[in-house]
Amino acid sequence: MDTLFGASAGATFAVIAPLIAFLAAALTLAALVERSGLAERGASALAASARGSALLLYLLVCAVCVLLTAAVSLDGAVVLMIPLLVTLARRFGAPFAPLFLGTIVVANAASIAVPQGNPTNLVLINRLGLSAAAFLEHMLAPGIAAAAIGVVGVALSERRALAAPLRVATHQRRPLSAAERHAAISLALAALVAWAAPLAGIAPWWPFCGAVVLGVMTCRERPRLIIPWRIAVQVGGLLIVTHAVGLTVRVSAVAGLPGLLAIAACVGAASALANNLPVSVCATGLLTAGAPAYAASVGLAIGSLATPQGSVATLIASQLAGPTAPPVRVRRFAPLAAAGTLAATLLLWANF
Repeated sequence: MDTLFGASAGATFAVIAPLIAFLAAALTLAALVERSGLAERGASALAASARGSALLLYLLVCAVCVLLTAAVSLDGAVVLMIPLLVTLARRFGAPFAPLFLGTIVVANAASIAVPQGNPTNLVLINRLGLSAAAFLEHMLAPGIAAAAIGVVGVALSERRALAAPLRVATHQRRPLSAAERHAAISLALAALVAWAAPLAGIAPWWPFCGAVVLGVMTCRERPRLIIPWRIAVQVGGLLIVTHAVGLTVRVSAVAGLPGLLAIAACVGAASALANNLPVSVCATGLLTAGAPAYAASVGLAIGSLATPQGSVATLIASQLAGPTAPPVRVRRFAPLAAAGTLAATLLLWANF
């Protein structure tokens, strides 16, 4: 097989296996949580906590999105958040556009903060031999900063919608159903092992997958396993091409600020034009481990926000929202992507 494809089948599988396993686990866990009714309960709780303020509701939604991104990746977070947002708009009259756009921006930006936040992080970590703990150490602050910039940017552009009052909702406290309790425990366990694994020097995706498998196996009504086959074929094909071409450019492991900004900008532009998953595979053929790899991660996650097709999570969100999805306009999102990329890269440089 190595001779046939001109690439190392073992090296290709080493990248594809954890990537697809983690993404499948995240999407399946998100489906389990949604099916349990936990999302409906969450929408009611958020609406009551907002106390009639659309701006406060927006901030609460963004905060929940950050937590979910850290727990189940940005793709899993989007799968969970969109039904919740639809419920908020339908039942409580919440402005859908700012909540939707804020979710997309925050999920993508915050996804660089933790190794398991974005599938592109997994590609970089595997291909370049990065430590999950080192990734967390270097990228937590840049991810939080980029997410904060996105929150403020969307709030300013949607200030009219967020200024309108909401109906004051009341949240009836009732015990969790068996399905909700099981989903909450499964979500908490998966998040816990994903966070604890880097501290023990273990890659987070396999413990996370194990926790999800346990949650699915102990569920009375098992959700359908969601496997992103198209992504697997796409990334696998690009891996074979990069191996066959032998594309490798040695970049200094300690690049200065101009070099890091250039890497983040170039990778971000390519991600926005194509898509960040295939670009992540190509980028690993051009970089070595160190600051340049982290700068590439910034471009992959935040730069891809500039266009509707740049991020898989953006495509998933638009598909789930259907005709109610507001357009992701380049003229509005490109400046946000540029500002987030700049801030995250500056913090990354300061941390090296």
